[in-house]
Amino acid sequence: MSVLHSLHRLRQHARRESELSLRRAQEERDVQAARVDALRASVAEARDAVDPNDASELSAYHAWRLRAEMTERRESARLAQRERDLDQTTKVHQDNVRKELSLERVIDEHAVRELEETRRVEGRAMDEIASRRRAE
Repeated sequence: MSVLHSLHRLRQHARRESELSLRRAQEERDVQAARVDALRASVAEARDAVDPNDASELSAYHAWRLRAEMTERRESARLAQRERDLDQTTKVHQDNVRKELSLERVIDEHAVRELEETRRVEGRAMDEIASRRRAE
């Protein structure tokens, strides 16, 4: 039984570690999503601030817009990677939780069997005591 409890402690540790990894992955994804949103907001803000009648301002805006679009694509690709990482981390965590719950069921079933066996042994002992008393 101590082997099962040791294994259970290891499973609990693995679940806690995967839970921490999951939280980190969620935070990283949220930070990256905020970056992408901020870039998109700055592009929209800059577009509204440009005077369409001023050629030099319009030219500068288009050059900036090209750089901003490249940056947005790069950051969007990073966001997509963070989301894939989060999906993978979620799957690992779910697997660790399932393994821990399965082991808990095995431990519970083992405890029930031990209790039943103890009751049977005690019942036999009580029957033997009762039969001795009748024989006396």
